[in-house]
Amino acid sequence: MGFGAYLADRLAPLVVGAVALAFCALVMTVYGLDAAAVAFVCGVLALAAVTALVLDWLHRRAFYQRLEDALSSLDETYLATELIERPAFLEGQLFYDALDRESKAMRDRIASARRRQREYREYVETWVHEVKTPIAAARLVARNNPSPATESMDAELDQIEGYVEQALYYSRGTSLDRDFQIRQVSLADVVRDALRHKARTLIGAHVAPELGELDFTVRADPKWLSFVIGQVLVNAAKYRGEKDGPGRVRIWAERRETGLDAWETVLAIADDGVGIPAADVGRVFDKGFTGENGRRFARSTGMGLYLVRELCDKMGVGALLESEQGAGTTVFLAFPDSTDRA
Repeated sequence: MGFGAYLADRLAPLVVGAVALAFCALVMTVYGLDAAAVAFVCGVLALAAVTALVLDWLHRRAFYQRLEDALSSLDETYLATELIERPAFLEGQLFYDALDRESKAMRDRIASARRRQREYREYVETWVHEVKTPIAAARLVARNNPSPATESMDAELDQIEGYVEQALYYSRGTSLDRDFQIRQVSLADVVRDALRHKARTLIGAHVAPELGELDFTVRADPKWLSFVIGQVLVNAAKYRGEKDGPGRVRIWAERRETGLDAWETVLAIADDGVGIPAADVGRVFDKGFTGENGRRFARSTGMGLYLVRELCDKMGVGALLESEQGAGTTVFLAFPDSTDRA
């Protein structure tokens, strides 16, 4: 709060004081007081008033400066009253008390939101655990009674299991809690784990994986990374199109320099499917976005690539996509050497 702003805020009292001082000077002159004495008295009163104004401004300015510094240093600005003391002047006390009440109300709302989110997550995880039992039982029935009908049912169970997995990772990925462990993992092992989990989907879509150089170690959560790669593989199978012959998905990794002594490991997953229209490429990571392909070629929830981006962001991994309609799509996962998320 500048001194000019302070004076402007007290313009009315200042005008009244100036008028009163002028009136006193006039009265003293009328009663025959010497002009020098009148000037001296008025000067002393004016100096006293200015001194009082400056001291009051400094007192208030200290409080507002501390408040501004606290707000600037906090991400959660509602905690500002925890860092500053209650001021001594009445106006500041009223302001501080109002801010403190709002701060406490906000903390209560955040605590309630965190509790509800934790309960929601626990419910989803319990539901996922429970629903896997009838899925496994139905799969066992299908495999013990082989027929074209049960094979089709088994394929549908794979899709159900994929959606259940999406629900699980969505609840974990959007949680305020940190439910992942970043550590050194073998990229080849994680890729093979994802391929093993999505093998039936790829086989059913007649898509064959081709593995290139994967002998790299990166920092990531292995379960989350396996899920991310699995979502990309599902898309490769889902959007293979109606081309003659089998499709393929190529997976390889390479090292790239990103700056002065800065490197990253980039995992590329490239399919030769229908590709993505240019108008949709910029929105494929948006939540719920299905695009033209989602309407034409397969049932789509618009959550797969959204979860890919969300989980990658939480792990400190870059997620990019390049695509050409009719030629295929390539997803890049970039693992910086300096990723220190723990």
